[in-house]
Amino acid sequence: MNDEKIHIGIVGAGKIGTAIYELLVSSNSYKVSIADQTDKEYFGDNFVKLKITKPTYEPDGTGKSVQFNEFVKDKTLIINALPYTKNIDLFESCYNADVPYFDLSEDERLDNYIIGLKNIPFTMPHCGLAPGLSTVITNHLVTKFNTCSNVKIRVGALSQNATNKLRYHSSWSGDGLVNEYKGKCQVVHDGFYDEVEALSGYEKITIDGHEYEAFHTSGGIGTFAKTLSETHQAMNVDYKTLRRIGHHDYVDFLFNDLNLSQQELTRIFKEHIPTTRKDEVIIYSIIGGYDYNELDYKERAYYKVFKPETINGRYMTAIEYTTAIGMLAMVELYLKCKLPQRGYVKQESVNWKDVLSTTFGSYYRED
Repeated sequence: MNDEKIHIGIVGAGKIGTAIYELLVSSNSYKVSIADQTDKEYFGDNFVKLKITKPTYEPDGTGKSVQFNEFVKDKTLIINALPYTKNIDLFESCYNADVPYFDLSEDERLDNYIIGLKNIPFTMPHCGLAPGLSTVITNHLVTKFNTCSNVKIRVGALSQNATNKLRYHSSWSGDGLVNEYKGKCQVVHDGFYDEVEALSGYEKITIDGHEYEAFHTSGGIGTFAKTLSETHQAMNVDYKTLRRIGHHDYVDFLFNDLNLSQQELTRIFKEHIPTTRKDEVIIYSIIGGYDYNELDYKERAYYKVFKPETINGRYMTAIEYTTAIGMLAMVELYLKCKLPQRGYVKQESVNWKDVLSTTFGSYYRED
């Protein structure tokens, strides 16, 4: 397919949707349209305002939104940058129109919804940072071992400075943060898949001389834990979020001691936690095991700290461009036919070297 015939649709004009849009437009490769429910003059003629429609009620009492149908039908592919609560509605519109679908979600409800559907178009959820390229990187390290014993993925989206007792300023979605602090977390213990509570598994960890705390949060590992439990034996796998020392006690108090509702917690993190454009993202993946033809236990690691960058004239926070690049790397690989062209595609099936060959993938190369 010629680049001039490719028309990419982005649904959701928040921070990450805008970052994806800006990188696409600045690369001047494809036609891009972006849609949202509220007017956004910033995007000019490339913006489409979504119609707010009432659900159409089926005989069994279920309601389905149809507001995305018109936007998706003429697109080469759709990128979902909406809150995770809209995933199934948008996917269903893409499924009915046979349009390839990508999303940033950490939520597994869409995975469960897809089970049983036949002849689905290309569908790739969990694109972005974590899940996303952190999974691709870690899987690449796993393949370097004959036998893996431990897989630890540690990812943090942190403010460079913090003036509160949480030692945290928000750099991304309050809805997403609360969702990952409340959901079930996927792990593998001695080769068996399991789920544990968010905010559990507290540990302190030293990385490059700096001390952090880490604990289980949901969604960041995508489908990777299940995949490893099915393909490797006697392995331990977990994903944990990195935070500044002291953060965990306060969020554990809010979430577990006070047992506040998800709505109230989301309001607190949206309305009362300061936001920042001066952030940093840390990825630290450690794999331990035995190399081919060697008897000594070894560890391999990937470690990189990302800070705000000006890319093609656009200033972007670390969380914006690391997430956007994770998405755009998958889009580019799909368009270059380096990914399957139909069906559900997992992050762990992607070749790390292919990612580094994409337009923006080199930002993830270790220094």
